[in-house]
Amino acid sequence: MLKLTPERIRRARIIALNAVFGLVVFAIALSVWFPYGRAKEVAISMAAAQDLDVEIGSAGPVLGLGVTFKDIRVSTRPPTGKPTRFIVDTARVTVSPFSLLMLGSPRTVSLSMDAFGGRIDVEQKGSPGKKGPFRLEVRVRDLNLKEIPGIREAVNVPVNGTLNGELDIVSTTGRYGDGNGSLSFSCESCVIGDGKTPLKVEGNPFLAGGLTLPRLRLGTMGGHVKIEKGTAKLQGVEAKSPDGELALEGEVSLRDPLPLSMVNAYLRFKLTEPFLKTAENLRTILQMAAASGKRPDGWYGMRLGGSFARLSPPVFTTTSPIAPSLPPGRPAGRAAIAPAFGPPGSPPASTPSAPVPQPSVTFPPPPPPPPAAAEAPPAPPPAAPPPAPEPIPGPNPEAASNPSAFRGVPPPAAAAGADIGAPAAAPPPATPPSPPPQPQPEEE
Repeated sequence: MLKLTPERIRRARIIALNAVFGLVVFAIALSVWFPYGRAKEVAISMAAAQDLDVEIGSAGPVLGLGVTFKDIRVSTRPPTGKPTRFIVDTARVTVSPFSLLMLGSPRTVSLSMDAFGGRIDVEQKGSPGKKGPFRLEVRVRDLNLKEIPGIREAVNVPVNGTLNGELDIVSTTGRYGDGNGSLSFSCESCVIGDGKTPLKVEGNPFLAGGLTLPRLRLGTMGGHVKIEKGTAKLQGVEAKSPDGELALEGEVSLRDPLPLSMVNAYLRFKLTEPFLKTAENLRTILQMAAASGKRPDGWYGMRLGGSFARLSPPVFTTTSPIAPSLPPGRPAGRAAIAPAFGPPGSPPASTPSAPVPQPSVTFPPPPPPPPAAAEAPPAPPPAAPPPAPEPIPGPNPEAASNPSAFRGVPPPAAAAGADIGAPAAAPPPATPPSPPPQPQPEEE
C-alpha cells in the first residue's frame, strides 16, 4: 500500500496546480483567439439547410466549450405564403467535454435561448436522422404565445397566454418514427382572438370571408401526450373557463423529417350563453356554418388533419375519428338492460317471463270418502298414464244425486277448495262405485 509522505503530498500539490494553471491559460487563449467569425458562418449555414435565413449580431465565449450568439434575427422560407420573422435575444451553444473524450459515444450538445419572453433549454445526445440512438430533451418556461412563430398561422387568429412544458423523446434507431417518450404542457391565462382580427377558414363559404372573433377566454389549458413507437396520443387536453369549454383528442404519427408528421385530431368546444349574448354574430355563424358539427350533447365538433408543415382546413362533423359516438337520439344501455329479465335469445317484453307467485290459500281438508265395498286396486306407477274412465252405462238416478260416484272425480268439497294458481294434481286412482250413505235418524 502506498504510504502518503510529506514529499509525495508536495509533489501531488504541484501537479494539481500546474493542471489548473494550464486549463486557465487554455480558456483565456480560446476566448481570445477562437474564430468566432467562423462560428457565425457555420451557424448561418446550418440554419440555411433548414430553410431559415439567419442574421447574427455578435458571437463570444461562454463558460466551458461553447459559443454565445446575440441579436439573432430569423426569417422562414415557406414554399407558399409570407415568411415568418422573429428575434432571439441570446443563444448559448455548449458541447460536453466528456462526450468528446469518450470515443464511440454520441456527442452531447446543449442549447439555451432567451426568446419569446421566456427561456428554452434543449439538450440533444446523438443526431436524429442518423443511424444510432439519440435522446432529445426540451424544457420551456414562461413563453408568450403571442410571440411564438407558427401558432397564429395555424389557428388564423391571435393567441395570448403563458406556455410551460417538457418534452423527452428517445429513439434507438435514430428516427422519430420509432421514438418513445412523453410531452406535458400547460398554458395559463389563454385567450383566443382580440375582437379585431377576422377569422378565416378556407373551404367554408361562411368563414372564408372572415369572421371577427371576440376575445374568448380559455383559462388554464393543459394536457399530456404519450409517445409509443412513433405515435403520440393526446391525453386529457382540455380547458374550461366562464366563456366556454374545450377538449382535444387524437394522435400524431411522427415522421422523418419531423415537419412531415401527420395529425389526426378532433376538437370539441362549447360556448356559454352569457358569452354568446355578447357575440350574436358568432351565434348566427355557428348555427349556419357549424350546423353539421352540432352534437346531441350541445357541443360542436371539428376534425383536424394534415401535417405539421401544412394543416388541412378544419371540417365540422359530429363523428370523432378516434372514438365513434352513438347516433343522435338513441339511448345508450337500453338494449343491454331489457334482455336481462328473460332467458338469452328471448325478445324483450314489458312484463317478466318468470311466473308470478300467487298468494297461498289454505282450505280445510275434504271429508273422508265413504267406505268402499271392495278393496281398491293398487295405484299405477307414476310414469304410466292414468287409466281412461269407463263409459257410463246410462242414466242412473244414484249418479245424478251423487256425482262422486263417477270414477276419477273428486268429491265436491275437494273440487271447491282447489288452489287457483296451483298446478293441476294427478287424478286419484279409480275406485268402484259405492252405495250412497243412508240417512241417520235424529235423536230426540
